Amino acid sequence: MLTNQYKSINKEVLDFMVTLIPSKDKYLNTHFRRLARTVEVILDQKPTGKLLEIGTSGVIPIVLDKFAPDLEVVVTEFDLKQPKKGSTTVQVGKYKKTLECYRVNLESTKLPAKDESFDYVVCSEVIEHLERDPMFMLKEINRVLKTSKSLILTTPNVVSSRGITKMLLGIEPYFYMQYNRDLSLYRHNYEYSIHSLTKLLKAAGFDGSAWTEDTFEDPIMKDIQKLRSIGYPMNHIGDNIFTVSSKVSAPTGEYPDWIYAG
Repeated sequence: MLTNQYKSINKEVLDFMVTLIPSKDKYLNTHFRRLARTVEVILDQKPTGKLLEIGTSGVIPIVLDKFAPDLEVVVTEFDLKQPKKGSTTVQVGKYKKTLECYRVNLESTKLPAKDESFDYVVCSEVIEHLERDPMFMLKEINRVLKTSKSLILTTPNVVSSRGITKMLLGIEPYFYMQYNRDLSLYRHNYEYSIHSLTKLLKAAGFDGSAWTEDTFEDPIMKDIQKLRSIGYPMNHIGDNIFTVSSKVSAPTGEYPDWIYAG
């Protein structure tokens, strides 16, 4: 974990999130800085209108309810036994909020929304979990997002400073590829670099703007500095990829190579 995950986070956002996230929730505390930075990135857009969060943990809608109360937020869930379109109540600690909800398989089910009905789509730490067809989800996001409006997406960076250091030591670079003892399916199925993610986003009709930050662990720079000294371009090595990517066209590619085989 980062030595100081609270550093430089907006004080109002920080103070609220500290009260929001239970100290015993391991997942949310591990992802604290990533969630806080995602909220900051969303608020930087001065969002108005309607926002769709793909695969919510509940944190982002609750924080946005405080800091952007006029923003209408819709979320998705993977409970396919429930009606495809309805409502859900998210709860984090003592905070609750009821939201409109779409229940879909992101890789095979169309979102029950009209074309160009959202001003923003947030897809945070979801795409790396998809098993078969991330382009299906991205094409649906393109369809429901208004032209020139933004997809805000985050995903772990497989070629972070830690990943590169692991490879130099002969260790797999992956962030979370381990199988779970409880046999749950929440491991990562594909971990991206900024280059592969940008290629995928452009094929899906977005401009592909992206950058990296360290939001999970402190970087390891010793070997990175050595590689830079002999001419390797050690850029984009934060452990998390962020994108605020505008919709610029309809999707231009069905199965971009590098991501898809065959």
